[in-house]
Amino acid sequence: MEADVKESAGESKNVLLMGKGMLITSENQIRRLQEVGLKDVTIDTSKGKDVAGGTVVDAPAAIKMAPVVKPPAGRKAFFKDEIKVARKIRGASVQVVKEFMNNAATGRSIDVKKVNLAAKTLTASVFRNVDALLSLTALKNYSEFTYTHSVNVCILTLAIAHASGVTEQEAEVIGVGGLLHDIGKARIPLAILDKPGPLTPEERKIIMDHPLYSEEMLREMGNVPEAAIAIAVQHHEKVNGTGYPYGLTGDQMHPFGSMAAVADIYDALTSARPYKVGLPPHVALRRVFDGRGTEFDTKVVDVFIKNLGIYPVGGFVRLNTGELGIVLESNPVDSRKPKVGIIFSRFGKRRDTPYVVDLYEASGADARTITEAEDPKRYGVNIEDYIQA
Repeated sequence: MEADVKESAGESKNVLLMGKGMLITSENQIRRLQEVGLKDVTIDTSKGKDVAGGTVVDAPAAIKMAPVVKPPAGRKAFFKDEIKVARKIRGASVQVVKEFMNNAATGRSIDVKKVNLAAKTLTASVFRNVDALLSLTALKNYSEFTYTHSVNVCILTLAIAHASGVTEQEAEVIGVGGLLHDIGKARIPLAILDKPGPLTPEERKIIMDHPLYSEEMLREMGNVPEAAIAIAVQHHEKVNGTGYPYGLTGDQMHPFGSMAAVADIYDALTSARPYKVGLPPHVALRRVFDGRGTEFDTKVVDVFIKNLGIYPVGGFVRLNTGELGIVLESNPVDSRKPKVGIIFSRFGKRRDTPYVVDLYEASGADARTITEAEDPKRYGVNIEDYIQA
């Protein structure tokens, strides 16, 4: 029997006649079941003999459990879930940087607790799914470059650290250093910082002093970890000793300083300034790669490029179909096959809204693939119009 069979005995009790799994072996048992109103039974012929007559019933269909879908390797959350949180975290972090930079410029105290909290939330997001915040570094705010640059450098450095095996607790220190790395610019006149043209040698010397100002200011605060200070003072150093402010070589640099140096140059190259246009991601990556082993630490560059992907978010690409589109989401499984928002058809017609395709899911002879990176400016495309803040 597949269930207990009970008989009412009085108003408040049930008497157990046969328990689940009990074998029926006599006519008396059958009679008792009939007396309590049981009219039908199902015989499992795999456990006992069949009887004459009756209706053959098919065995119940096995219930298929839906496969458990897990995030990609190295990710604790799915991109689609983390990106919603990441947008809020990034926006709040930019405001934290804006506040402490303004305070530093006017001689007011800096709320270190806010900085630490911002660093902690940024780090946590990177360790849940690094691709979410990385994708948002494609967003540049021309009018608030100093603030967004600080947050972007923080995120990019955290991404390198995460891929290099740094623990989340250690990475929080990197977050603090990344957010504060340009605090020394609060002492640089805005006329020099925002000058819409080449700097004079004297002005360049003033700009090159900002890491020293950062070091001085962070030491005055008294509660900033040394590793965070190293990021602030070393993010313009180069492994061949040609950087500034101290002309350190690779073996003299802190590992976190080497990471920040790569993150800083990449974000600077891809950002528009009053005196230059921002480079497309693939061109900036080539510039970083060309400095591998001379300006930048070789291992750091390799990790950075692998983590950012061959086609970073915000890159403008041509497909084998002749279509043109923007890389909207990287693919940690195969960086050659990200999600792309198609903007131009194979005939050159521009779409009002991007048609999103996942190159990783495509297969067969008609599968779309990326053939080359393009410069969006040639086609009148502003990347930030297609990437939500």
